[in-house]
Amino acid sequence: MFTTFSGPHYLRTNTTEAAGKTPLLFVHGNTSTGAWWAPLMRCFDPQRYFCVAPDLNGFGQTKFRPIGARTGVRDWARDLTDLLDRLGIARAHVVASSLGGIVGWQLLAAHSARLLSVVQIAPGSPYGFGGTQGAEGTPNFPDFAGSGAGMSNPALIARIRAGDRSKQPPVVTSPAWVLQQYVLRNRMELDEAHPLLDGMFSLRLEDGGFPGDVLPSPNWPGYAPGERGIVNSISPKQLRGLAEAVLQAREPVPLLWLRGAEDAIVSDRSGSDPAVLGALGLIPGFPGEADLPPQPMLLQTRALLDARAANGTPYRESVLSGLGHCPYLEEPQRVHAEISGWLADFRA
Repeated sequence: MFTTFSGPHYLRTNTTEAAGKTPLLFVHGNTSTGAWWAPLMRCFDPQRYFCVAPDLNGFGQTKFRPIGARTGVRDWARDLTDLLDRLGIARAHVVASSLGGIVGWQLLAAHSARLLSVVQIAPGSPYGFGGTQGAEGTPNFPDFAGSGAGMSNPALIARIRAGDRSKQPPVVTSPAWVLQQYVLRNRMELDEAHPLLDGMFSLRLEDGGFPGDVLPSPNWPGYAPGERGIVNSISPKQLRGLAEAVLQAREPVPLLWLRGAEDAIVSDRSGSDPAVLGALGLIPGFPGEADLPPQPMLLQTRALLDARAANGTPYRESVLSGLGHCPYLEEPQRVHAEISGWLADFRA
């Protein structure tokens, strides 16, 4: 059903052309690839839909270009519009998730004329990942300490670099264990050959790739985002003004917000948030939640969407009970039903 092509790597439904079909552009999250969308893409009738899922730069099989954090998200968004041009697609429905959801905010901000609608599945906050508080994404510190590449576990990265696909102790540094237990909530059993692991092990770990450079900081937890690499690109330091740009977008693009009720990664108490880990005693020296509350990721997203609605662009929020960060992998048919209902509004 899927075909790969030369150039930027992507999957598409096995149809000869996009003409006459509804185009769906899928944007993957961190430590994954376009192939993660395959179970959901298979749910869409290829006679009616043209589905395409690229590997973002730094992930999968796309030819790597070192990523400058200041422009990383903008560059990913531009790569996607270039791909639409290559495929002869003027406008598309975008389905994005996690880090891909941050790229989705950038597409809304800078390329709204290319979008029919956006489906955000557990999107990263429009204020970035880590280092902020409050509904409007107020930085915890002027240097945005607590965000960027320093959030990544160096022992986990070392096992990725070594190609270690096992679940040998310590399990918290095992890529396979982290993916199975934390991301997928043990809903899928991942043996060492499972293709979902390929996303982690195809990360570009060289300079300008994953996670990026780390700067020391006098502020807790002791690091600030650097200027290169994937995780630094989604730091609030590099996304300043993004939420405001979404509100000022030229086109009133409708949006569906899907999220799993049990998502532990994008939440108001994310298990990846240094403030949450500090409160648990896992990062020493935590000054306390009165000074450094957890980043309210859902609150920040809702505040932006409510502001868009006040400007005349309503949205729909659907919370999927029993599902986590990757509902499109946990129950693709259920996610397909949600998106199909959304797309039906455009055929009415």
